[in-house]
Amino acid sequence: MKKLIYILIALLTYNVHADVSGRTFVAFDVETTGFSPEEERVIEIGAVKYCDGEIVDSTHWLINPGCPILNSEVHGISDEMIIGYPGFNDTYRAFSNFVGNAVLLAHNASFDVRFMTAEIERNGLKPLPNPTINTLTLFRRWFPDAPSHKLGPLAEYLKIPVAVEHRAEDDSATLLKIFNLGLETRPSITLGEITAAANGTYYLNGTRKP
Repeated sequence: MKKLIYILIALLTYNVHADVSGRTFVAFDVETTGFSPEEERVIEIGAVKYCDGEIVDSTHWLINPGCPILNSEVHGISDEMIIGYPGFNDTYRAFSNFVGNAVLLAHNASFDVRFMTAEIERNGLKPLPNPTINTLTLFRRWFPDAPSHKLGPLAEYLKIPVAVEHRAEDDSATLLKIFNLGLETRPSITLGEITAAANGTYYLNGTRKP
């Protein structure tokens, strides 16, 4: 029942029938100590804010997970780099303030949302009600001829410059540049149409609405 109420509140917050002009989106990405949200931890959150065709703000947070980083070769974040940084609890509050009432975007959202949900539950925090749209599914619909829908290859196919791959803030910025390109050819698209193309939304309490 609590999960149903949570989704209903979230849906009432967003007018899915209006076009997306003036609507704020926040693309986010997480880097982690490994690949299992039950056993591993988030070590970086990147977030980039977008409204009316422009990136309006951008930030990232390094997080001390309190355990060794097992996959530094993926993102280049070492144990030494996160010494002195706060844990997830403090970082999540900063992330929540940055997001506000924006619609969230994440590429391969199930990965990022599962890790965020596990950390939120582990720290006894309140999950944000904001829906998260999976741009991996969305971009497969928007750019069906692309040979790959991973962020780097897709950006290259679309001739979008990429700064650094596999760091949270840079990946989020790349996501939004691709998202903006898709919106430019769909000026009257609604949030509901975007959500339908992405096969629904994810939520940071572990639920998903088809």
